[in-house]
Order: sequence, then structure tokens, then C-alpha cells
Amino acid sequence: MEEVTTPVQVKRAPTWRRFAIYFFAALGLIFSIWIAVLAFQSKQSSFLTFDADAAIEGVMSSNYGKYSDTQRGWLYVDEQSKLTYVVTVVQRKKVNGKEGEELYFITSGHAINSNSGDDAFYGVFQLRNNNGELYEYSDPRRPSGANAVKPENVHFERLSADVWGWVVKITDIETGDGEEITNTRNVVLAPHKNQIAVLAQFSAANKVIGSGGCQETERYYAEWRQAQAQKKAAPASENSNEESFDGEDYEPPRCTSLEWTYRTEPVVDSTFTPLHITRKPGMEEGVATPAKTWKVMFDPKSYTYLVPEELRNAGL
Repeated sequence: MEEVTTPVQVKRAPTWRRFAIYFFAALGLIFSIWIAVLAFQSKQSSFLTFDADAAIEGVMSSNYGKYSDTQRGWLYVDEQSKLTYVVTVVQRKKVNGKEGEELYFITSGHAINSNSGDDAFYGVFQLRNNNGELYEYSDPRRPSGANAVKPENVHFERLSADVWGWVVKITDIETGDGEEITNTRNVVLAPHKNQIAVLAQFSAANKVIGSGGCQETERYYAEWRQAQAQKKAAPASENSNEESFDGEDYEPPRCTSLEWTYRTEPVVDSTFTPLHITRKPGMEEGVATPAKTWKVMFDPKSYTYLVPEELRNAGL
């Protein structure tokens, strides 16, 4: 006997009930869109934008003083030394942060009435949104060594997805005892906890020379060594009658000429990029040195790069 299957009849909801379902579904969709629009408008309104030129003018005036059309910079008077400095902006960068536009800029000041001629400083500034208002985080006066900071001495770097900073080259020069020592170091700075923090310092260049260049320094040293050897080999009577070699009691310097470069890696998250620091082939105290590279990692606990001792104090 063939089994007969009776089709299941699906009952349709009454018209009024289907209308109610569609109505409330549409109402829910409209409400969701309305909430999304309000959230977007709220986000847009909290994203702070500002005029960079006007902001810089206000910050420079409050930190350094009045602008001078003649000097083409802001005039800052040191209360202790009474020296007058001309301060200018040597680099500026504007980026989009989480809550709005952020402005980063570097200033450089040099004294116009100094007897030494090497009185200079630089300043680092960040302007960013804080609870809907524009705030300044800065270090307006940092020592810049023997020379005023120039645009080519500053590199603006992205250190992580959330942090931008600067690498500033600072040069110190020492002279005396027949030699000149020039040390240039890289200073890595970035905003941290409402202030400007120093994240690292490492060598950029080290040069030691006597009179003339490196070749002349080595030639003079070789002559001095030869004169010293002849003096030791000669009899005592000859030593007493022989005219002494100039500077024979003072060992002249040997040539040092070293240079370091660095590079960062592309950043993708909140992890800080390592610094790849390379020493180029050069010469240290008359001896050739090969190239060498260090990978320097960032330590979140100390909020600094773990720079090896040999890179921090080269030439010091």
C-alpha cells in the first residue's frame, strides 16, 4: 500500500502582524543609523584642527619674546648672562593624532652679542589636543654645543604607531695641546608623559687631528716617533749637543676619523622601531677600523633605547 504524505501547510501571519514586524525592524534600522551618525559627528567635533602659523607665533612669543623684522626671528634675553639670542624655527611637521592635529617643531637660538661666538641652544615643541583644547609640551632651551642647530641637523622620525620624535645632531669642539677634537652625537627626543623625554644619545662622528688634516697629523706623528727613536739610540754626549726636535717631550695626536649612520624600521603598531646604527670604515688613532652595525632595541620600562657603551661614549 503506497504511503501518502500530506504536505505541511505553512500558515501566513496575519497582515497586521507582518506590518508590525516590518515597522519595528525599520524603526530599529533608523535608530541604529541615527546613533552611528551622532557618534561620527561627535568624533568629528572632537578632532581638533588649528592654524599652525598662528599657533607657532603664539608659542614663540610666550617662550622667547617679541619678533624682530630686522633679525628675522624672536629676540630672547637671558636673565643671568644678559645675552640676546635670535631664535628661529628650523623645522616643523604637522601630523594627525588620535584626537586631532599635532604640531611638532624645533627652534634654534644663537647669541648676537657674545664674545665667544658659540653661545647657542635649541628648543623642542609639541602642540596637541587635550580634552578639546590645544596644549603645549616643550623643552624650550636645550644646549646645542659649539654650533647652532640648523635644518640639516634635525630628522623627524616615526618611532611607533603612536609616537613621533626627533633626532638632533649636536656638535662639541675642544682644542688644546696641538690637537682639535670634534664630537658629534645624535640625541633622540620624543613627547612622553606631558614632557619631552630623551630616549637615546649615540655617536654620529668623531674626529681628532693635529695641525692640518688627517694625513698631515699622521706624518707629523711618524716624524716624532722617528726622532724619539734616534734620540734613544744616540750616545749621551750627542744628545746633549744635538738640537732637540720640536715638541719631543709631547706626544702629538694620531688621526681619528669615524662616522656613524642610523636607520629605523617601518612601524605597524605601538612597538618602538629598533635603531640600526652603523659605523662606517674609518680610522681610530691611526689604525683602520672596519664597518660594524648594532641593532639597538627600545626598553618600555625605562622608556629609553638600550644604547651600548661604545656607541654612547665614542671619542669621549
